[in-house]
Amino acid sequence: MSTPYATVITTCGTRREAEMIAESLVGERLAACVQMLAIDSMYRWQGEIEKAGEWLLLCKVRASDYSKVEAEIRKVHSYKTPEIIEIAIENGAADYLDWIRTSTGR
Repeated sequence: MSTPYATVITTCGTRREAEMIAESLVGERLAACVQMLAIDSMYRWQGEIEKAGEWLLLCKVRASDYSKVEAEIRKVHSYKTPEIIEIAIENGAADYLDWIRTSTGR
């Protein structure tokens, strides 16, 4: 059974940009938590294989806020085509899901 919560994933090129996105989402109560992890990425871009160090952000959100979350990420993001993906939280610890609920929204 799906919950009304999701994890939105995005990547960016610098720690500072990751922090700006996280601060914006948490500050606007669009995310209860944003986890930031340094990662190595390999991808195809404009016909070439690229390798880059990036920052992966895991944003815990209300699924109903996805469009607002995407818009907020795009306001700060420097990539022309940023990864912004929503993954539904199918199940989770009730107290954690309640924390997402009370930490987001107005």
